[in-house]
Amino acid sequence: MRTFSTFVLAILRAGALVSVVLLLSGLGLAQKVVTARATIPFKFWAQDHEFQAGDYVFDNEVPGAATIRREGTNSSIGVSIILYAVPGEKENPRVIFVRRDGAYCLVELWGVQDRHVVTAEFEHRGEASEQQRQVPLTIVESRDE
Repeated sequence: MRTFSTFVLAILRAGALVSVVLLLSGLGLAQKVVTARATIPFKFWAQDHEFQAGDYVFDNEVPGAATIRREGTNSSIGVSIILYAVPGEKENPRVIFVRRDGAYCLVELWGVQDRHVVTAEFEHRGEASEQQRQVPLTIVESRDE
């Protein structure tokens, strides 16, 4: 009798564990995909790649990454990003650059409801300086996936 109740209890625990894992993995898969445009009036660097001044499209269709593509081209560069803040109020979307060694580097992407930092810049997230430039983003599309 004791063996049977131990067996049933083990099955119930395993079932509960599987349910929790499925619930948490389902939450991790849901994301808001945003496509935005910006006119960047200066050369900049992101992920060891130099971009010329111009019109760019940013999106986050791949989880944990932002894709940067110059309008009118098909080639793009992926940049690893990490969500680091969810402000209490909606913000104006923007991209943030910091001047280092005479060049502007992409450091953050702010959406309407979240802030992402380029992974390599994580230790500097949220910092403001005189060497910083912010460029507004115009949201083109936003959808849940």
